[in-house]
Amino acid sequence: MLRLVEADLLKLRRRRGMVAVVAAIVFGAVAIYYGVGVIVDAGDAGNFDSAIGVLALLASVAGAVIGATAGGADIESGVFRDLVATGRSRTALFFSRVPASWALVLGMLAIAVAASAGLSAVIADAPSAGDIARGAATVLVSGALTAAVCVGLAALTGRSGPVMGLALAFQLGVAPLVAQLDVLGDARLAIPAVAIARFDGAEGLVASLPLLAAIAIVLAWAAAALGAGLWRSRTQEI
Repeated sequence: MLRLVEADLLKLRRRRGMVAVVAAIVFGAVAIYYGVGVIVDAGDAGNFDSAIGVLALLASVAGAVIGATAGGADIESGVFRDLVATGRSRTALFFSRVPASWALVLGMLAIAVAASAGLSAVIADAPSAGDIARGAATVLVSGALTAAVCVGLAALTGRSGPVMGLALAFQLGVAPLVAQLDVLGDARLAIPAVAIARFDGAEGLVASLPLLAAIAIVLAWAAAALGAGLWRSRTQEI
């Protein structure tokens, strides 16, 4: 299994253009945010909590791009057929993509969170250990969940591009709008972005959601997508 994970990680790293774009988005956003903080030098400029809000959003972008690529690239290129023909377990081939995508996504996000904490300490106020822990949990869970869901959906559909578009549209457009619909009541707590916000101790609607329930919601979304992807990987004809 470890060799399969290493092989999948190598495949992702070889996509230098994709890695460069994701890195530019994540680290570029940090640079721009704190660069503006230095220039403006007022109010919440350089505030760590605000930076975490930006990174949590971009974690979804990174997770969608890398997760969908990890889940669908082998199928699109026909490599999955060749791997199955060697006698390797389809289950192992599928699940190796998840830790491979996490290694890349979470590595970038962890560096971005650490850089944000350091820059906030220099430009504004140093965040406490608790703030850093909550912020890191929010960003990393956001990236991990989106990557896992996109691995599963890309394996299910056999297409990475549409899955990226669907995930980004939902996370960046649909979910924030649905979360504002009061008519839905507590049903809005099942939205991944809302549940993830609970990790950072957000106020308002999210405050009514127990942390264990937020964890359960996140795990349920990941399990549903990965279960669908695994089913397709085990049953599709090659």
